[in-house]
Amino acid sequence: MSGSSPLADDNQTLRNNSYAVLAKSHGLLPIKVTPFYQKKVDEEVAVLGHFGGPLARTVYPSDDRLQLRAPGEVADWVDDRSNMEDDAKDIFIQKYANRVLFTPTSTCAAHCLYCFRQDVLTEQKIGVRKTIEQQCEVLEWHLLTHPEISEVILSGGDPLTLSFAELQTIFERLSKIKTVTDFRIHTRMPVFSPAALKSDEKLALFAKYNIRIFIHAVHPYEICDEVGELLNRMHAHGIRLYNHFPLLRHVNDNADVLLELMRRLEEYHTRTISIYVPEPIYFSAAYRITYDRMCAIIDEVNARAPSWMNSFRFCLDSPVGKVRRENLKMRDRASHNLVFMRDGQRIDYPDLPEAMDSPGDIKIMLWKMKKLL
Repeated sequence: MSGSSPLADDNQTLRNNSYAVLAKSHGLLPIKVTPFYQKKVDEEVAVLGHFGGPLARTVYPSDDRLQLRAPGEVADWVDDRSNMEDDAKDIFIQKYANRVLFTPTSTCAAHCLYCFRQDVLTEQKIGVRKTIEQQCEVLEWHLLTHPEISEVILSGGDPLTLSFAELQTIFERLSKIKTVTDFRIHTRMPVFSPAALKSDEKLALFAKYNIRIFIHAVHPYEICDEVGELLNRMHAHGIRLYNHFPLLRHVNDNADVLLELMRRLEEYHTRTISIYVPEPIYFSAAYRITYDRMCAIIDEVNARAPSWMNSFRFCLDSPVGKVRRENLKMRDRASHNLVFMRDGQRIDYPDLPEAMDSPGDIKIMLWKMKKLL
């Protein structure tokens, strides 16, 4: 894996170096790109002549990623630590009564520079983690003493960086708890490195335990033939496939991009579940969009999408759970503050000031579509 491109120009090298310093000082994830994804970035850079394309922006820093700051930014918007038990730090997060997020690894195949869990993931990489067996033991006790939990969601990090033996241990042990009826995996591995799943061994394991797999594709060009072939193989094993992803400025902030992504996913048996509001963490302004423009984009997608594609939810994650547009109770346009309510709890969201927002260029975001050029 590499953080450099054979097509990198001097300006991008300087950006990468500046970002490395910023990442170290602010607890951000370093640049990390798989060879598979790097080839896509190289092709994009060769055609566009710059690193401003949608795929490059997902893994390499832009000028605004380095410099733009918005009011109200925090290190950890969803405050994962508040939903971790003291004796289970870095093992699981429980925000909802009926499900738990199991984080057996902090490792990812590559790093998404828009990642909204950077603060926690960077912290988790420091120190020694418990073994998979030890983590399972902690989670098992929690599940046995909380029979209202019916779903375990594997996240991280990326759980598909774990070995077959580690995944087998997790599912064999947790499936013995009768109150747990559903398992889910959240991963970017199919997008970043589909060859990592070239063997059917892991797919057969997922099928055996009826695992739902959520990929996090953010752009239609991530769904190439190789990724599509993997999704077809997963489907052939009986694995249920879903996608959810954030709405990102200059990556997918246009209804045409979102519809093309959803259409490609549908071709490979993958249903779009959620589109997320980008979270206001440190140095995230490069990817954020004003709330009004996000709503306009989502409304256009819903108006244009066929019925089998427009059943997704548009939501914002928070320390107390996900909120939707109907949870918006107040807003102050002068201060850019939006107030959502969930279960009697108030969530104040600092909207991106309109002056900081600029729509992505569709000719850049969909650079392969000649009819747009």
